[in-house]
Amino acid sequence: MGQIYQYAVAALFIESIVIFFYFQKRSLPTIQNILFLIILADVTLATVLELVSTYAETKYYDYPLQILWLIEALYYTCNVTFALLFPVYNFSALDISVKFSPKARKFLFFAMIIPYAYAIIIVWLGVILKNRYIMVFFVDPIVGYRRGYNFWYYSYAVVKNYYVLISFSVMVYYRKVISKSKQQIIFFYSIALLLSSIMQLMHYGLLIESFGMSLVTLVYFFFIQKPEELVDSNTETLNSVAFQRFVKHNITGTPDFSCISIFIDDTIFIANTFGINKLNSLLKDVGRFLMQNFTYANTFYLNQGCFCVLIDGSDIESVNKAISILQNRFQRTWIYDTVELKLYDRLCVIHCPDDAESTEEVLDIINLVSTDERYRQSLVFANEIDLKYRHQTIYIEHSMRNGLTENRFDVFFQPIYSTAEKRLIGAEALVRLKDERGRFISPEDFIPIAEKTGAILRIGEYVFESVCLALSQINPEEYGIKKIDINLSVAQCMQEILSEQILKIQSVYQIPTSIINLEITETAFAHTPEILLKNMQDLSEAGFELSLDDYGSGYSNMNYMLNLPFKMIKIDKYIVWAAFVDKRAETALAATIKMIKSIGMTVLAEGVESKEQADWLIEAGCDYLQGYYFSRPIPKKEFLDIMKKGVKDED
Repeated sequence: MGQIYQYAVAALFIESIVIFFYFQKRSLPTIQNILFLIILADVTLATVLELVSTYAETKYYDYPLQILWLIEALYYTCNVTFALLFPVYNFSALDISVKFSPKARKFLFFAMIIPYAYAIIIVWLGVILKNRYIMVFFVDPIVGYRRGYNFWYYSYAVVKNYYVLISFSVMVYYRKVISKSKQQIIFFYSIALLLSSIMQLMHYGLLIESFGMSLVTLVYFFFIQKPEELVDSNTETLNSVAFQRFVKHNITGTPDFSCISIFIDDTIFIANTFGINKLNSLLKDVGRFLMQNFTYANTFYLNQGCFCVLIDGSDIESVNKAISILQNRFQRTWIYDTVELKLYDRLCVIHCPDDAESTEEVLDIINLVSTDERYRQSLVFANEIDLKYRHQTIYIEHSMRNGLTENRFDVFFQPIYSTAEKRLIGAEALVRLKDERGRFISPEDFIPIAEKTGAILRIGEYVFESVCLALSQINPEEYGIKKIDINLSVAQCMQEILSEQILKIQSVYQIPTSIINLEITETAFAHTPEILLKNMQDLSEAGFELSLDDYGSGYSNMNYMLNLPFKMIKIDKYIVWAAFVDKRAETALAATIKMIKSIGMTVLAEGVESKEQADWLIEAGCDYLQGYYFSRPIPKKEFLDIMKKGVKDED
């Protein structure tokens, strides 16, 4: 039977297409890309060797037998090498390898390398022994090349397919963390290689195995490699995904390197003034400048005007040279059409692994410098950053990031005492957050960070909805609950749709608006007073009680009390505490309470921690008291139990 080589020719054509597009696209020197390039070279060499051996087999008598032995041995070597490399590539491309335990990784290493070593040995041992002992194949001076058709040949075939089964088995085991599309590609890879291998095994002369290998390589190139996914479409530099992969590769494989982040602070101004198209054109010019002065593989655009350049090594001379290039260019204007613009940049230098030992730490530093007002300088070195604050911020941001989805946020209730009814009549709802280990993070720590990152909006909505849900599940009158106070953050108060959102949630749970008291701090009035006033009017008209929170902690503007629809004023705890250590503060507090009462508002004093304080505040005319003397903030069930007990005691 003659050799059917057309499939091998088609395979070579497919490989040529992949090679063309591979080198058309710029790629990073990551483990995944290096493995793919080796696989591409291996499968191409295997196809070429298959075609050469096919031609040589027809005229084997014209060539030295040693050449034929060498060609066939190299072909078999490439074949089994391809089988080994693809599972390794799968583990890298799908990020499966990081999920292996050290013991599993060690076991898998030997499970992969031992069969490969066995296959290589029996192939080349046949070359050494030649026809004295037939192994995987042999070359006869009379009949030319022939397969061994013995234990050695079939065990070699088993080894090749063994690697396919390993990939398939690992995919099945980790199917929950692999996307459906990638599972389908691995399934295609397994079927294509198994079928082509079996068909070539059963039909001597049908050179289809290299076609299956090249087809798999083609599919992986366009659906797994996806080089275009690593490029930012506007700036044409590499994107944030590529940055993370490259940093991860460098941290694990390079002794040290430096990351210089370039923050362009006026992107929003340019977009608002000249339009988004002009901003994109300027960012593209910046990207071109960086690629011209630094290698393409080391230039990245993350987002919102932030570029990064990676420099091999962290010696001062290389870093200073890069800083000088960047500062000199950004001191000059950027020209677009007839418009000249000055871009204001800031630089941050991170030495790895001294300043950061993981991709996450690098990104956290970049994010911190980008958003923290303390680091708005022309040049910042990561080792100058407040490490304690940085680690605390990173720790809290990580905790908040998935806190809502992982049910690590909770609402506690701090009871409120009515001086008129002489009992607890409600509580203030306070948000609490646990980290991944179940430890509480102080609101004083995570609330300011949540306000900076914008997470406070989701948190505020979560607290309001949690309170409405809790009230909808009980009859408040049976528990003696007359009011629940809920804080509104400054960020919430700046939203034009605040009242709409609150009324929508309230209508879903059908909670009487009169039972909810919304607390607003003085700080909120400094930002968007018109928006806040409109929201307050809408909420007041809907029946919500509004109170001025933390009175005395700021400027305590009298206009707020006189001109805004407040019904209650909450005296800040620090004012209360000061009144019991300073006679003048005591006089001022007594006058403040009297003044608030005289204009028809109720007063709540925070921070009550002793009977002495409670008695004095009752005598001074406070309507409500709140503090550790009555109760710490407690979980919902404990709060409801206390309220239920209070009702029974009254009966």
